[in-house]
Amino acid sequence: MDSKKYRKLLKEISDGYSGFFVNEKRRFIKHQATDDLVDFDDVYEMYFNRAISKGLPSEEQIFEDLKEEGEWTEKDDAEIESQSFYVENLIKNKKNIVLKSAMDQVNKQIKEGEDKLKELKNKKQSLIRNSADQYALNRANDFYIFNSFYKDEKLETRLYTQEEFEYASTKEVTDLVKIYNKFHANFSEENIQHLAIQDFYKVYYHFSENSVDFFGKPILELTNFQLNLILYTRIFKNIFEQNENIPERLKKDPAGLLDYANSAESREKLKEKITEKDSGASTIVGATKEDMAELGMETTGRSLNEIAKEKGTLSMKDLMDMSGS
Repeated sequence: MDSKKYRKLLKEISDGYSGFFVNEKRRFIKHQATDDLVDFDDVYEMYFNRAISKGLPSEEQIFEDLKEEGEWTEKDDAEIESQSFYVENLIKNKKNIVLKSAMDQVNKQIKEGEDKLKELKNKKQSLIRNSADQYALNRANDFYIFNSFYKDEKLETRLYTQEEFEYASTKEVTDLVKIYNKFHANFSEENIQHLAIQDFYKVYYHFSENSVDFFGKPILELTNFQLNLILYTRIFKNIFEQNENIPERLKKDPAGLLDYANSAESREKLKEKITEKDSGASTIVGATKEDMAELGMETTGRSLNEIAKEKGTLSMKDLMDMSGS
């Protein structure tokens, strides 16, 4: 996104709705809040009970049958749990990584681990498409989307009535889902993080400690997007205020800024360690010239790539050792 698109994103988050056109008529999508999620849960429960009453099996029942037939086992569940634990630990231990080269490596491992976890979960999910749980989830999602569309800018008149929703055709639902998904993608967590570090936006940092000053309403009345924005505004405000020598390459990189802030304590300990008497920068195994430049030092040691080639695969312990942790 360029600066113009981020300004538009800010306006829509502040308004609490987004406009779009259907056959040249301007319509509006409401940004959802906590109350809407409560409604979602109520609708889900209604459709779940309806599906059960009509004889559709629950996920629990399906997996009991699959385990009896040997098509899904406790070993499969254990693999998902193990992979989830692996990813969680990689993320947890990032605070101990201070070298850019090592951080890049662990972020790569996290991405690969998350992709594998998603694959395992999708495999499990594919076995329960005809469950009461899945039916209820699909119908509740449709209801959630239908109730996000309004005819007017004040969000007083819904685009569809409850009865129209009940009897809507598959094509109507599909078309609305496409519109909603396209709208929702603009407000991804990544995009909101990028908005929060835009130069034009930083003037609002001072007001972010109070939601009434920021959005004109108490925290419990904020939309989900407003909550995310005020949260990341506070986070990045603190990062910029508490870190004087942030590398230029990170100032427009929200993920990099979060990693940098999380590893601040480990970075300071490492800098103290390598400036002690008789301690030299070359003792940081695997540090690249870029790593050491950001620490204000130089290195004569082997690079991370050289060590990776030698060892084949670098473990989390290897990466932490290279950062002096």
